Amino acid sequence: MDKTDVTIYQDEGTNEIIDDDDDDDDDDDDDDDDDDEGKKIEEVFLPYRCHSLGDITNYEKHPGNVVEAVCLGAQMLPPTKYPLQEAFPQDIIQHGKLSDLQLEGILHACQRHQIILSDGSRAGFYLADGAGVGKGRQIAGIIINNYVRGRRKHLWFSASRDLRLDAERDLKDLNCYIKVINGCQQLDRMSADVEDGILFNTYATLIASGQRSSTSTRGSRMQQILDWCGNDDFDGCLIFDECHKAKQFIPGNEAASTKTANAAIDLQRKLPKARVVYCSATGVTDVKNMAFMERLGLWGQTTAFKNVDHFIRAMTTHGLGASEMLAMEMKAAGMYVSRGLSFESAEFHTVEINLTQQQIDIYNLCVRVWQQLANDIESFIKYTKTTPGHLWTMYWSCHQ
Repeated sequence: MDKTDVTIYQDEGTNEIIDDDDDDDDDDDDDDDDDDEGKKIEEVFLPYRCHSLGDITNYEKHPGNVVEAVCLGAQMLPPTKYPLQEAFPQDIIQHGKLSDLQLEGILHACQRHQIILSDGSRAGFYLADGAGVGKGRQIAGIIINNYVRGRRKHLWFSASRDLRLDAERDLKDLNCYIKVINGCQQLDRMSADVEDGILFNTYATLIASGQRSSTSTRGSRMQQILDWCGNDDFDGCLIFDECHKAKQFIPGNEAASTKTANAAIDLQRKLPKARVVYCSATGVTDVKNMAFMERLGLWGQTTAFKNVDHFIRAMTTHGLGASEMLAMEMKAAGMYVSRGLSFESAEFHTVEINLTQQQIDIYNLCVRVWQQLANDIESFIKYTKTTPGHLWTMYWSCHQ
């Protein structure tokens, strides 16, 4: 403590020497608050370290500070024996084109795909990394590993067609120039016997009808995809990127499920040998959204849950603790990783921007339109005496 920060004076009534260091007391309190805040952060997240890269050496560390939930940090990934190095030139690993975290994700996905579940289908992998870890780069690495081993056809589904450019970038960053087919529309214009490539589609394609013209009539896009794959003999990768788009599957009530969820289930069942990868940064936040992830092998024969409905009821009944235990069990089995960038040293600033009168007028007009639309929907439901169904769901999704 600096002497200049302290004032010494004598109380006239008691002749007591008083040390006026209130400011230092306040500073000490602030330091204690900072320490408490740091402890709280440490209790939620732990720094992530790779412990299961097997024989892979000379790799580069991931450039960002990556963390994982404390419950997952208490559980190690299983040992690996998969010969991943055989698929990649050494410069890919040595020059850091795939970091240690990305190599670990690829390695465990490929090892998981060696397992056959009790129903005869191939086991899948859940990649739940957040932004900054590189899900796209890991997906590209999984596809490359399979491509060099002779599996030349792969399916990649994502939320938007524009994300195809990101997929091509991730592949080229790994010195790979596999043909990326831009949806079934491009497939229509290509030769029917295309023998290799990545068919990149959106989830909307799964429920779309086929091409119709005066000279030809195709079936559904789903059937076109299956024909290109070669039906149930297909053993390439089946990537469900942004897989939360296929949630809302209701077991035993497929009519109430979304068409996309039903199509995702149907595709997995018709391609039992496919190497499925589910990708979503939301992780195991709501087990109901995992109902279409049949390839994780969490329910069915030889498991603790006879079906998906039994699994969901058991998980939801026991709350957050059960979800954490589920995530730990999945990581222990080598089917799940969930990592994300640390918020350490992150800063944010609030910037207030004044709207112009024209912008205010446009906003007010939009508000009136949405209010009128909501009133019209309510009137429609009242006078037709119909159940709203997905009307309000569609309304609010469009509103956002």
